[in-house]
This record gives sequence, C-alpha cells and structure tokens, in this order.
Amino acid sequence: MRTSKTCLPLLAAALLGLAACTATGTEEAAPSKPAVKAASEQLEPSELPAPEEKQPTKAPEDYSKKELQDWADEKMQQWMDDINEGWEDVVMDIDEPKDFLKWYPTDPHGHMLPFEAPEYGELLITLEPYAWEVDAHSDLAYVGSNTMLRIGERDKDLRSVTVVTQDGQFEYVATRGDWPSVEG
Repeated sequence: MRTSKTCLPLLAAALLGLAACTATGTEEAAPSKPAVKAASEQLEPSELPAPEEKQPTKAPEDYSKKELQDWADEKMQQWMDDINEGWEDVVMDIDEPKDFLKWYPTDPHGHMLPFEAPEYGELLITLEPYAWEVDAHSDLAYVGSNTMLRIGERDKDLRSVTVVTQDGQFEYVATRGDWPSVEG
C-alpha cells in the first residue's frame, strides 16, 4: 500500500474542520488538541520503529520436508506478487511463472519450475529447457540475482538462491552477501 506525506496535512485539516462543525452553537467551543499531527511533526521513516521480523523458531536443518516445501511455495508466491505489484503497468495476472512469457516470451523467469528448499533459508530454482536468452550462465545469474533481490528484501532468512538447469549441467548460486542492498 502506498502512502503519501502530502495527504497528511489535508487529512488533518479535514478532521479539524469536521470537529469544528460538530458544535451546536449553544456551547462554548474549547480549544481542542489535534488528533493528527501536522506533516512537519510526523516521524521520518528512519525514525519509525522497525517492524518485528519473524525469527526462525528452530535450526534450519530441523524443518520437515513439508515445512520446507511450504516455505519455498510461499517464496514463489511472494515473487509472483512482487511482479504483479511492481510491474502492474507492464504485466498482469502472474499466477505461475509461465504467465510471465505472455509479456516477455524470451525471459528465463517464465521457465522456472516450482521452487524447492533443500534447507530453511535456501531456495533451489530449476529452469526447464528453453532457448537461452543470452547464455546459460547469464540467464541463471539473472534469475538467481533477481530472486535474491526481490525475496531477500522481504525475508531476512533467505541466505541463498541456487538456480540449476533441469539436466543439472549448469548452476548459479546467489548469496545474501553478494547483494549488499539486501543485507539485514
């Protein structure tokens, strides 16, 4: 959800105006304390308390196969949600990676199979066979780094994204340390 600081003064003025209209005229209006702070009094985003982050309740190796797959499925859904929200003027209705090919027929992201998680904090993405957009290393690096950036911003537990070809011939690994912008 996007918010705008320019709307806050308008909201404050509207609320104050509404409060002034509630007097019946027979009572004396007492000065009131505004319920909403003026924009100049608002906290800057850097001053706001950080949202509480989910902390894993157990060691990465203690997750069941089902829990790992649920986590991987959640990360794939986050990736699709991010594409739908961030590219809303370009692509629509990404319900599975193949849907991406409607708008970008050569993009390697459209060839991702369902994500897997060999361990909590590690994603494994397999690309089905297709004609490389650039070359194997570049395409795998593109998918791995893009996924690390998109999901890593939301999930501080994501440590690595490994992208492999279905035949196992090529592999690329993106780690959180490779991308300082997602350092938590």
